[in-house]
Amino acid sequence: MTSPTAARTLSPVSTSLAPTERDERIGMLDATRGIAVLGILLMNITGFGLPQSYDDPTNWGGYQGINLTTWRIAALFFEGTMRGLFTLLFGAGALLFLQRHAARHTGLLPADLYFRRTMWLIFFGLVNAYALLWSGDILYYYGVTGLLLFVFRNVAPRKLVVASAVIMILQTGVTIGEWRGYHETVVAAEQAQEARSAGKVLSEAENQAIDTLARTNEEFKPARDELEKVVARMRASYLSAFGVVAAESWHFESVFFLQHGLMESLGMMLLGMALLKYGVLTGAASRRVYATMALVGYAIGLAVNMFETTNLIRDDFSVEALVTSYLTYDLGRIPMTLGHVGLIGLLFQTSALSPAMRTLSAVGQMALTNYLTQSLICMFVFTGAGLALYGHLERHELYYVVAAIWVVQIIWSPLWLRRFRFGPCEWVWRSLTYWQRQPMRNEAAFTSAPQISS
Repeated sequence: MTSPTAARTLSPVSTSLAPTERDERIGMLDATRGIAVLGILLMNITGFGLPQSYDDPTNWGGYQGINLTTWRIAALFFEGTMRGLFTLLFGAGALLFLQRHAARHTGLLPADLYFRRTMWLIFFGLVNAYALLWSGDILYYYGVTGLLLFVFRNVAPRKLVVASAVIMILQTGVTIGEWRGYHETVVAAEQAQEARSAGKVLSEAENQAIDTLARTNEEFKPARDELEKVVARMRASYLSAFGVVAAESWHFESVFFLQHGLMESLGMMLLGMALLKYGVLTGAASRRVYATMALVGYAIGLAVNMFETTNLIRDDFSVEALVTSYLTYDLGRIPMTLGHVGLIGLLFQTSALSPAMRTLSAVGQMALTNYLTQSLICMFVFTGAGLALYGHLERHELYYVVAAIWVVQIIWSPLWLRRFRFGPCEWVWRSLTYWQRQPMRNEAAFTSAPQISS
């Protein structure tokens, strides 16, 4: 229900269209969202600051000593897991939005609000990808995939888990198909090379096999001079960097999204909806449940990730090793993500950590603003729009930038929410969703500082 104070500040129509009030917020969801938005920068920073080095540290930024250790820590504990948390939370948040509005309204209004909210998220994703120069944007994926969630809102949690598992298995099937395709190309190219060495005239198919393998290997491991050209363009100016990023963004939002992003996002969102219905994401589960999730999730996830990273290092990050590592990618990252949920649940239920959880909750309440701010800051730091440090820092040095951004966001989020109801981008998103300007200052509705509510 909308509070009496809030009702006095809104017209009768806007009262019926009010966004989630602070006393309705779920503390563990916000705290987990805060951890996810901070943690996702641990992985994104490589894409912001180095060329073609997200999966393969041998391409740029150093891959020995402390740089290799930095890569390995990120790959073991954080690769895909912070995005996994974010995606779980998006599914849960979408379900909460629909449940709350369905409880208040009948007819098409909840659906209208939900689809409007989700389509505006696509717009934010496009702004992030093209205006803020972040080709690794996730908001577009969530907006497009989120359009499918409406039909799952009333599905039982057990069925949501089954649907999620089926989708993730299908995604793994796509990866297996790509792995087989690569190996078939390798065999065909090797046979063609042998025929060429024997003086035979190659057929069109044989020449194509050689060319396809060369292009694939070049995609994974571009020549140094090609990477230097990319670095120079990223440093030159905003428009020059835009030319590089726009092509990458188009690829990730079209071909790659259809091949991998759609099913990965949908599978994790459905799982997030199930975990919300089970009470796991709200802090309502028992400590035994959270402890089991942490122990089992980390045991499986770390074992798989250790296997992958060891093989990659042993094979010096060969293309063969990289392609093979994708086969077990979800087997490692999904248990690790659930392990993180379990650990967060335990920490959330520890009263001594309540102050830290309140701070993370504030960061999470401003997740959209903080996520987009990360892109804005990194655009200034790394591209020709600002300091032009793209390709200049070694891998481990990128994390000095991460630490600085974390400090800023951890400090400014609770300070902002003492005076305002929403983060700046959250306010814009809500105003566009409800098609009415929402009250921004706390005096318009609340005077208390942000707090964790169950």
